[in-house]
Amino acid sequence: MGKHPLRYSRRELVEMAFGSAAAGLFASAIGCDRLSRMVSDPLPGKGELILQNHRVGHRIRDFTAPSQAAPAASEKHQCVIIGAGVSGLSAAWHAERMGIEDILVLELEAVPGGTSRCDNANGFEFPWGAHYLPVPKSDNQPLVEFLTQCDVLRVDENGVVEVSEQYLCREPEERVFAQQQWWGGLYPDAIATPADRNELQRFLDEMKRMSAAVGEDGKRMFALPTRQSSSAELAKKLDQISMAQWMSDRGFDSPPLRWLVDYACRDDYGLRADQTSAWAGVFYFAARLDEQSGESQSVMTWPTGNGFLVKKLVEPLGDRLRLNQAVARVTPSNRNLERSSLMLDVMNCETFAMTTMEAEHVIVAVPQFVATRMLDAAWMKSRDETRDIPTEVFSYGSWVVANIHLRDRPEEAGFPMSWDNVISPSGSLGYVNATHQLGMDHGPTVLTWYQALTDGQSNIIREKLLTRTWSEVAETVIMDLELAHPDIRPLITRLDAMIWGHAMPQPHVGAIFHPARAAALRSIGNVHFACTDLSGIALFEEAFDHGYRAAAACV
Repeated sequence: MGKHPLRYSRRELVEMAFGSAAAGLFASAIGCDRLSRMVSDPLPGKGELILQNHRVGHRIRDFTAPSQAAPAASEKHQCVIIGAGVSGLSAAWHAERMGIEDILVLELEAVPGGTSRCDNANGFEFPWGAHYLPVPKSDNQPLVEFLTQCDVLRVDENGVVEVSEQYLCREPEERVFAQQQWWGGLYPDAIATPADRNELQRFLDEMKRMSAAVGEDGKRMFALPTRQSSSAELAKKLDQISMAQWMSDRGFDSPPLRWLVDYACRDDYGLRADQTSAWAGVFYFAARLDEQSGESQSVMTWPTGNGFLVKKLVEPLGDRLRLNQAVARVTPSNRNLERSSLMLDVMNCETFAMTTMEAEHVIVAVPQFVATRMLDAAWMKSRDETRDIPTEVFSYGSWVVANIHLRDRPEEAGFPMSWDNVISPSGSLGYVNATHQLGMDHGPTVLTWYQALTDGQSNIIREKLLTRTWSEVAETVIMDLELAHPDIRPLITRLDAMIWGHAMPQPHVGAIFHPARAAALRSIGNVHFACTDLSGIALFEEAFDHGYRAAAACV
């Protein structure tokens, strides 16, 4: 381990990652003098900073189609899917089951899975993003069917979903660090007052009521996937205020409860409670409650996180999945027809060579800010198609994820290390323990640390993120971990970090039921769309459903 020069003081790094209010917390933990230094404490000798393929992304953004006639297609397919995140892979999985056999999936990155990708090193497997899936309810039939085929669960003769025991998150599931020690669960009950506990119960009772609520259109107010949810007036009204405002209007002022709700919004949406649509905030708690017990659905997880499910979706594709392939433009072969075959200009991300292929259907399984640039402008104009993607509706959060390899476990104060470990004083989301599900409670492990950047303008945050060095990111991550584990630094043998510039769509106030989002769902001829930004909720269940819906549009 060695010290590294920093371009920013450690105080500035803290403010960049956690906001200006966090500087005082870190100063009290490590001292003002250390926080002001522009040199790191000793960092591990191994590690790298991983970025998405921005260079190719910018080439695609600035792509100009040749003025001469397009070259003949080098190959033809029934359905080409652009993007191998969960939505695109789900579209391929469902399309094949709906009778479409000639499928090709193209992915810009060298690894499939999007924000559900995973990795392995030094004998450990670990996630680079999404790391769990709640047990689905039986009425989410496409997802239940997929998980049944994966031997993850089965449905008994009474329609009850039963999960294979090894995939249910083992105890202890979660803990929170508060007042200098760890407590079981995410709500620090041991340090709550009787008034706090009464307010928590009142909040949980309200969530049960909201979970059972039905809109004027006869649909449940909060259902998964969200397109099964009510879009009645009451739901739309919730979307017009923030979750923080909703809490205040109902007298939910308990500090532990306000922290829990704010954490939930940051965890699933990359937003603070005062930035999050109240509909999305209530959805987080109400959509996954069991109707019978009133308890939250059990959680399934794997050492690779949702990368386990990505692998199950990838396996049947074989060479029908092509990595390092970026689609620059989608153009109809005949603009005068309502539905004609589609021509795709495809760039090899390693050689930058361009080829052309033809498809009967195209599923665009990438975010709207990318998707709209792919579609031929002249064709869109001839159809009077305008895709409005206002930034207040289609905004995307920036995240930092780090995988920290430990030669041994740090000392613990209070409740033992769990699967999910949250450090409440800081602005991070804490970490998950990659070996927890394997029953390895001692010795070496990998901690996957998460941070959603919620302060400031997203484009400004993104620019700062993309210019940070490995040393600056590593020092930020370790300083955060040291709040709960003062002895952790010398235990780290390797630290890798990934910066997600556009990690997930964010359900800002007024964004869920905005007309632009409904308009973006519509197919354009035989071009169909599948991505979680079409509903504003970045969950596996949502991505899987968008793939299902887009595949059905091809049949």
